[in-house]
Amino acid sequence: MPSVFGMNPSNHCDFSAADFTAIAFETSDGRLIRVTGSARCPTAGWELRLVAANPGIVPHPESLWLELRETPPRGAPRVVTDTIVEAIIEDTRAERVMIRFAWREGFSIPIITQSGPRAGRGSMRDRAKAARERADAANDRLATSGV
Repeated sequence: MPSVFGMNPSNHCDFSAADFTAIAFETSDGRLIRVTGSARCPTAGWELRLVAANPGIVPHPESLWLELRETPPRGAPRVVTDTIVEAIIEDTRAERVMIRFAWREGFSIPIITQSGPRAGRGSMRDRAKAARERADAANDRLATSGV
């Protein structure tokens, strides 16, 4: 029977491009991109992080390269768990986000520009803090839901 976790289910979470969004908020202060995603992990307690994958000279400034890093829990009971990941990045030109993995082929998602009255409210730092608080609240809801 094939596994929903790919080739090695006990070592990695399951991701797809459909599980991720990238939204840019443009203000007079600059441009802030919020990348969020979710995964089905083989156990509870996985730590997921999006980190810059292209330090130094960027050959394609229209693409923002991130690597998804996973840290599995130690001794957690085997229960499939939804897990959230988020990153907030300042960038002036990116049109796409490339998500890379150390263990499988990556994918690309478009950056959607947020418009309307909410796009310019507050400083970039305040919006980044609010986005982290929303992600923390979502993680708390997942943790308490017993999923």
